[in-house]
Amino acid sequence: MKNKSILICIASVLFFQLQLQAQVPVRPAHVVFVLEENYARSEIIGSSYAPTLTALAAAPTTVQFTSAYAITHPSEPNYLDLFSGSNQGVTTDLVGPASNAPFNDCNLGASLIAAKFTFIGYSETQPAVGTYLNNSGNYCTKHAPWINWMHGTKDTIPVKSDLPMFPIGTYFPDSNHYSTLPTVSWVIPNLVDDMHDPYTLSTAVSNGDKWFKANVMPLVRWASNVANNTLVIVIWDEDDGTQSNNIPLLFCGGIVNPGTCATKVTHFDILRTVEDMYGLTPCVSSPTGVDVPSSIWNLTAINALNAHVIINQVVAWPVPANDELNVKITSANDEKANIDIYDITGRIVKEMPAELKVGDNSFSINTSYISNGVYFLNVIGERINISRKIVINK
Repeated sequence: MKNKSILICIASVLFFQLQLQAQVPVRPAHVVFVLEENYARSEIIGSSYAPTLTALAAAPTTVQFTSAYAITHPSEPNYLDLFSGSNQGVTTDLVGPASNAPFNDCNLGASLIAAKFTFIGYSETQPAVGTYLNNSGNYCTKHAPWINWMHGTKDTIPVKSDLPMFPIGTYFPDSNHYSTLPTVSWVIPNLVDDMHDPYTLSTAVSNGDKWFKANVMPLVRWASNVANNTLVIVIWDEDDGTQSNNIPLLFCGGIVNPGTCATKVTHFDILRTVEDMYGLTPCVSSPTGVDVPSSIWNLTAINALNAHVIINQVVAWPVPANDELNVKITSANDEKANIDIYDITGRIVKEMPAELKVGDNSFSINTSYISNGVYFLNVIGERINISRKIVINK
């Protein structure tokens, strides 16, 4: 009965995770957030000072959200909201981590890492890996929310996930190596290149648009190929304080349907959408955060893409088995796993470690000493958990 209860519990958890992911019909290989500063949608899209971003908003692989809203003012609480679903009690802009940091609660980066995905924050002009205590020139800690979870005891962000963006090719990949990007990354331009300084619309927006064209458009063009399964999210922290916090928000990539989306979305909704992409347990945004509308996704392209994605599978033969059982495990990842055989009472009768490689893996298991009957073959690893009923009859 105890084993049956455990199996039911595991099945319930797996079902819940599948339900979460099912709400977003795509799991990108890469999601790249690009954070910009302090202007409303009406001040960017259509502006003569932002020709690159204006053209991108109308591109055939871009969705423009016309009713996207930041949560509050000033900057830093919005970054924390987008990263963790909460401002963590921070209501002003700070230098270095918050006074009550390191935080020890849910955040996007730690959730991804715990689920065996990867996260990196890239900051322009950051002087060195893991620099988080003070600003440095135009590098500003308030725009790198993950620093508040470094060196904590729970839900921590490792130092190796806090990297400078430049020189390109050192940490942030060059245009020939975008496939090496982490699962989710944040790109933080410095105070000049994110439109923050100088606080003059014509100069700030023009500077930011030119920087985006030089440093992000190559990635956007790469993401437009659906085969690269990549989503670039271009989002502003807040408006300039005069436009009801209606910010520009663009989803770019071959996996989206082009056009505009008028559904109201906030930072909490964007966080929840990415959480659901990877089957993560939502952070505290869950009471209010909802997924972006399913209509924005290019389901035809996504279905074609998924048809070529390797999924975990286990096949065992012959049926029934006699003195030998053949097992083929198709693995989506390189990983260590255990191949175990249990009888119907939950007693283990065979256990064998296995090194799985991506693709098909074949094993032969000696079953000559196992009594006739019905058994369960379990393959369990970090990212694989499959059970198959087998019959032995010699």
